[in-house]
Amino acid sequence: MNSVLLIGSISFTTSVIAQVRGLDALSVTTVATAQEALHFMNEMVPDVAIAQASQLIQGSILKTFRQRRHSIYFVVIEESTPEAALPTTDISELPFLEQYLEKTAIAIESGADAYLWLPSHYPPAVPIEAVQKAQVLSTSLSQTPNRSHGLTSVQASGQISREMNEPLPPGVFCQSQRRLIQAHIQVGLSRAQRYRDLSRINDWLSAVALVDALTQLGNRRAFDLELPTQIEIARRQGTPLSIIVLDIDFFKSVNDRYGHLIGDDVLRMISQRLLANMRFYDTPFRYGGEEFVITLSSTDLTEGRAIAER
Repeated sequence: MNSVLLIGSISFTTSVIAQVRGLDALSVTTVATAQEALHFMNEMVPDVAIAQASQLIQGSILKTFRQRRHSIYFVVIEESTPEAALPTTDISELPFLEQYLEKTAIAIESGADAYLWLPSHYPPAVPIEAVQKAQVLSTSLSQTPNRSHGLTSVQASGQISREMNEPLPPGVFCQSQRRLIQAHIQVGLSRAQRYRDLSRINDWLSAVALVDALTQLGNRRAFDLELPTQIEIARRQGTPLSIIVLDIDFFKSVNDRYGHLIGDDVLRMISQRLLANMRFYDTPFRYGGEEFVITLSSTDLTEGRAIAER
């Protein structure tokens, strides 16, 4: 199921929940602080995280979620008024559009995938009447506490519309703002699906790249990757490790006399015999041509020699 994590105050998360209404098969979880979000991400990585800017460390995604940045689409929403200046630079005298661009650039440089500055009070250049008739979505919420971290999973349904005769209060989004939030959620969900698809393909390609197509044993690349791990385990546990290196005698004459197809049959037969005669913790590899390597965990030289002769 697609999942969205909302990070912020109750008024913020409640207002954003209304924006995910109607999205298919969407699980929404709310947390109050970035620290709670980090605990949640240790158990489940959401597809999209929407964070209230005030909950981030110096407004930075990278500083707040360093270890989880790569796999989550992060949207930062700031609700401050246009007159509010950034901590790092004084932009309060800039026109509204330039302020917005400056804030967006800084947020993206700090690791956000999207930055939405959605102030409830607009600058004088934008008539307040343009937003006074925006519809407000009120949601009927069913909440289920998550006892592991005091989280709340929320499913939103239903709506109540009314026209406003007063300016938008904090935490209420106009229609264009709602569309913008929904658009970014859809982008994040699409990217998450592509990430999952690519991960499955990469896992398959990695498995194929480590298997010898003819014998179905691990190939030389697999052996080169496995051997350092086996050595490290043996050193750490203080146990012996033996390796058998073997080849097929007169294999070239088999190919010359009977052809390479028969030679392939011989390689497959030898591989099956190796698998049938190995212990479950021994690992055979086709090293190349008619050469094979077998790693023998927890096996000293005497026992290894006996296995090789067998």
